Amino acid sequence: MRKRKIRFKTKLIIAAVVFLLVFAAAMFLNNAANVMISVSSASMRALNTRAVNEAVDSAFGNTSYSDIVTITYDSSGDVAAVTADSSKINAISRNTAYLTQSALERLSADGTMIPLGAFTGIEALSGYGRSVCVKVVPVISVECNFVSRFSQAGINQTIHSVYIDVVTDITIVLAARTERVFATAEVLVCESIINGKIPEVYLQGGMLGGGMLVP
Repeated sequence: MRKRKIRFKTKLIIAAVVFLLVFAAAMFLNNAANVMISVSSASMRALNTRAVNEAVDSAFGNTSYSDIVTITYDSSGDVAAVTADSSKINAISRNTAYLTQSALERLSADGTMIPLGAFTGIEALSGYGRSVCVKVVPVISVECNFVSRFSQAGINQTIHSVYIDVVTDITIVLAARTERVFATAEVLVCESIINGKIPEVYLQGGMLGGGMLVP
């Protein structure tokens, strides 16, 4: 009878130890997944800024304001219309999106370095320990839109600024889980001072969305 009780207690202790080990392992894996997702998301957002800047510089090259925007004046010297070259804008948008995606894939290929202390979940230890490289498999989609803004510069003078708004949809694929990250970047690509009275909003073709006159 006593041996049976001892065996029962032994089995109970073993079961408790196994449960605690499994629970601790599950907690560690969950915490590790959260750390990897958090660090990878921050890293991809930072890399996205670099990728967009590289892509915009390459896509625009020597393109100037007059290459994509045409100002038409009436007989009195006032601005009659501000029009955009839709075919050139579409080409630049496609090229920027492609180059951003390519640059982001290249920049993220080396993975993300995470100190071992970060996996403990203890903030004070997050910067300690040997760093391990976590490989990230990003699934990337990029959308580019041109944004046009007008602001008054003086009497009968208006600054016309053209921006490209790059929205990157990144799905981070890790062994444990996946996470979707959105990163945005707006880059000024060109601007010019327009002399003469200009209509509050006069953009033809709808290629430069978000036009506004800012007092």
